[in-house]
Amino acid sequence: MWKNFLYGVCYYPEHWPARRHARDIERIAAAGFNLIRLGEGAWSYWEPREGVFKFDLFDRVIDLCRRHGIQVIMGTPTYCAPAWASTQYPEILRWDFNRTPMAHGSRRNLNYTSPKYLELSDRICAALAEHYRDEKQIIAWQLDNEFNCHMEVSYAPSDTIEFRRWLKNRYRTLAKLNATWGTAFWSQTYTDWNQIDLPHPTAAPMNPHQLLDESRFISDCIVRFARRQADILRRFNKRWLITHNGLFGNVNGPELVKTLDFFSHDQYPLFAGETDWHWPAWGLIQARSLSNPFAVLEQQAGPGGQMSYLLRTPRPGQIRLWAWQSILHGAKLVCYFRWRTCPFGSEQHWHGLLDPDNRDQRRLDEARLLGRELKRLPDEFFKSRPVQFAAVLRDFDNEINERRINTYAREGNHESSRWLAELCARHIPADMTWPDQDWSGYRLLIAPHLKMIDPAMTSKLTRYVQQGGTLILCAQSGCKDSNGHLVEQSLPGHLWKLCGLEIYDWTTLTEKQTRTARLIDGGQIELNVFVEHLLPFGAQPLARWSGEDSLLERSPAITTHRVGKGTVIYVGGYCPPAAIGKLLDLLSSGTAVRLQLSPLARASNQVEMLARQFGRKRFLCLINHSPVPQPISNLPAGHELLTNRTINQGQLVLPGYDVAIVRC
Repeated sequence: MWKNFLYGVCYYPEHWPARRHARDIERIAAAGFNLIRLGEGAWSYWEPREGVFKFDLFDRVIDLCRRHGIQVIMGTPTYCAPAWASTQYPEILRWDFNRTPMAHGSRRNLNYTSPKYLELSDRICAALAEHYRDEKQIIAWQLDNEFNCHMEVSYAPSDTIEFRRWLKNRYRTLAKLNATWGTAFWSQTYTDWNQIDLPHPTAAPMNPHQLLDESRFISDCIVRFARRQADILRRFNKRWLITHNGLFGNVNGPELVKTLDFFSHDQYPLFAGETDWHWPAWGLIQARSLSNPFAVLEQQAGPGGQMSYLLRTPRPGQIRLWAWQSILHGAKLVCYFRWRTCPFGSEQHWHGLLDPDNRDQRRLDEARLLGRELKRLPDEFFKSRPVQFAAVLRDFDNEINERRINTYAREGNHESSRWLAELCARHIPADMTWPDQDWSGYRLLIAPHLKMIDPAMTSKLTRYVQQGGTLILCAQSGCKDSNGHLVEQSLPGHLWKLCGLEIYDWTTLTEKQTRTARLIDGGQIELNVFVEHLLPFGAQPLARWSGEDSLLERSPAITTHRVGKGTVIYVGGYCPPAAIGKLLDLLSSGTAVRLQLSPLARASNQVEMLARQFGRKRFLCLINHSPVPQPISNLPAGHELLTNRTINQGQLVLPGYDVAIVRC
């Protein structure tokens, strides 16, 4: 990877007169930036006519960067094609679900399965790579821009052709496809490959197994497209690093990052609303789960908006605060979007560090301050990684199932993010992890509703628990196989032995309905959406259902099961936020398991905390997301790096919208 922290801005010279470029780059350098991001939206400049290429504008800007010691991340410009491409080759356009082609005049309207689009994409990537193969200022390439943002599906004729090819490679025979898709139901059996298409509007619910494969297919097309571009770039210069910014719908993140040298994220906290810092943290935790270190190629620099919305203006201090949040989570590159607000186009309300009047103002002042503060941090900080303790398990197929198939869960959706938010609010180190990753560093693993599961996943979960981990599973776990078929055995299917129980009966609940699980110590937890009558075979009850529901009959609602050195907690329902808090209280009490859920320090839930470790060096990072000072106590003795203060009484007061980094 790269040695030093990279601090930059997105700069688009094609948007500005040539006479402004030299002064812009000079000011960027003077503000403390050592990186700019260029080019990802400039295909119509690079190739104004088919097969005719221009480079002089960007050559001049890169030369200016060289004079000022600024490095460059270049983007392949394949997410918005020139008008000549869209009009001369309409087959490159995406079609929506109703089979309407997307016209020229915006972005993300291009189709990854179109042979002509792939040809045009290959050609512009190769032309750029060949021209800049010896350019030392370019350290990395961003592939395309935000795969599947805005439009995550396409139904063009080439998509159908490629989908059939993908299915043939996956299933080989129609008999296997018919069995996997369950086409005997509703007389859907296929007798010829040409009968198969991507989903169309239907009178009744669509085939769920077809929907599952459609999302897998879309992701595979994205990954293949990314690999295609990466291979071209690496062929011309092997030292270039390859990245992509963002993880959007129908893209399997762990598969995508196999093509990359590092993952990048686009961080816009204002999408979370006025006060919720957990959602921005969620995006950063996802980024570091895919790549550590990671980059933030678009860091919010001002009010954000497009033609249909305009978010509020960041309050004084928040631009700096949000960039620090990205850095403290593990970003080793932060790049503001953008240097200056573009006065025209669909994002003229997406503001940069400067407004169109080009005057210095407080947003740039905050970025300058952060640049100076970064120089106060030792090298060990940037080498450190977040301390591991608890993790939420993510899985692409299960998330397709939740989003596109089992949509009846409604208010139960996104429970894993609620677990993560509650852990963060309690100042307990929390991560995301994925099925193919190493879980051995986590004491607590939470997989709330892992419905689709196969024997390999069951074995990995079992090993994790046997080796001393604590696993939390919830209602409907193990109810499907990897094809989305309901398992033909008592639930929780393959997991019954690990959980030490069977599901005797179950029921859904209407919106706002709950059922009460009464703990053995007299406390109670309200569960919702889908509740189960548990029948233990080795598991011990922690709570029983109370109330008048005859289906539940005071049966166990929550159980604990010792397996090897570890423990499985099974919760027979979905968990609203209050239930998650009470379950974590239960774990903290030692009643369910000997697991110390100790906060890193004590503060209100407006303060975010992260612990980072490098060798014996430990850094406690504190972020006050509120506008008022927040007291923090139970701090370890140490030295605060940004203010050069000694912490020897275990306390400090953190001003509003401020951060502290304590070297312990």
